[in-house]
Amino acid sequence: MGNKTAINQGRYLLFLDILGFSELVETKSAEEIYAVIDDALKAFGRWEELNGLFKTIYFSDTFIFYQEPKGYGNWAFLDVYAIGGMVLSALLAKGIPARGAISFGEFEVKLDATGRHQVYFGKALIEAYKAEQREKWLGITILPSAWLPYDAHNPKTIDAFASEKVWSKRHDGVLLLNPFIKLRGWYSSALIGEVDKPYSKWNAPEFPNDILGFKFIRDQADEYAAKNDFTSSHAIKYHATERFLRNILGQELYNWGVDASLPENF
Repeated sequence: MGNKTAINQGRYLLFLDILGFSELVETKSAEEIYAVIDDALKAFGRWEELNGLFKTIYFSDTFIFYQEPKGYGNWAFLDVYAIGGMVLSALLAKGIPARGAISFGEFEVKLDATGRHQVYFGKALIEAYKAEQREKWLGITILPSAWLPYDAHNPKTIDAFASEKVWSKRHDGVLLLNPFIKLRGWYSSALIGEVDKPYSKWNAPEFPNDILGFKFIRDQADEYAAKNDFTSSHAIKYHATERFLRNILGQELYNWGVDASLPENF
């Protein structure tokens, strides 16, 4: 498939896994497991309805949020990373750890010959799945297949967004997404008194989700640190994520996020 054909026939896709799902199934009741899945589907459903151009596929612990109309568009890249960040924030706010990857490329969604079963496959799905499995944190990576087409149409914008704390670029060309879009976006307004308290009511549900999701990661990292656990597979995910957030937010914004969750502010 030529590059032009790939651009015209490709789709943006977010592959997202709930982490620790097997342990959840083994230790929780059916009602509790259902509640976790239902919360996740509500987060995706909200953006399906608001956006109208993305659909969700769900199976077990995996969610695939994909662009329905084929073909590259600036709108699709901007939508998928922003929605991905807000969905992850919503899950973290509920205490649901998750990890994902965003890709662009071939992805087919069709009914089988009987019309009874949905069939989905494609290179974009395989790429995102493999990328997600490699990571050791709670977050979303944006693969070069996803951001390079946007960069070709909007030179230097990827780096400009990095300077605005939207993401950071890793040595392998992968972008590490800052999921707390509203926390970052309202900071300057809060400094000049334009964000009303309590924060639990401001720009709900996205801004409160960011505050609670940010708190969840910090609290979990602190719990592992209190047990001197810095190296177990579970602990590493939270410590790595908390460190990433310190780096990308910077100390002042990080501290404001901490203060925002205090009872007198939230």
